[in-house]
Amino acid sequence: MGGKKDTSLEVAENWVEKTIATYDASAEQLAAYFAGIGPRVADIERAIELTGDARPQRVVELGCGDGRDAAEIVPRVDWYEGVDPSSGLLEIACERLPETRFVQATAQAYEFPEGLNIVFAFASLLHLSREENQAVFQHAANALRPGGVFFVSLKETEAYEPRLQQDTYGERMFYYYDVTTVRSLAGAAFSLEYECHQTIGSTDWMELGFKRS
Repeated sequence: MGGKKDTSLEVAENWVEKTIATYDASAEQLAAYFAGIGPRVADIERAIELTGDARPQRVVELGCGDGRDAAEIVPRVDWYEGVDPSSGLLEIACERLPETRFVQATAQAYEFPEGLNIVFAFASLLHLSREENQAVFQHAANALRPGGVFFVSLKETEAYEPRLQQDTYGERMFYYYDVTTVRSLAGAAFSLEYECHQTIGSTDWMELGFKRS
């Protein structure tokens, strides 16, 4: 059959393993860089507030990395599971938080447990294409309780586009999003309850809090 080839999906397939390999090879250096930024305490507390629960029972973090945000999430919830595809970053997370449960998996392949109150995705879905993120939103919708929150942070631009980044850590593929695109990927199962836009360095970021209907 004829038709236009989906190049964004092709890019995702070609670069996902290379991006993970960069995080594995530069895990220690990236962990040191993340430490300089610090944990996202305000966003964590904001997501908890959106649920209406003083202490959420069940929480998953997609792209937990070296565990810097897990260290703030775990004391605030009853049950936590961190997910990341990088074995190098997860090794650091397990050393920092040896009593915490971490799972090595990509967000799109992860098997979500049921009855979740919050799914965090801090600067992790930005490595996924539209098609991959649409599937992640659907899986999250099935796993979250009514009123549960999916809190994400993404690099922002006027229109969705993939950008290859080459720096001292290696090569990584990033996908830049706009709010309209993300809302369409979330679908009817979610309502957008919170959004914040800010510029950090030379990069525009957005934090979005979706609530499960």
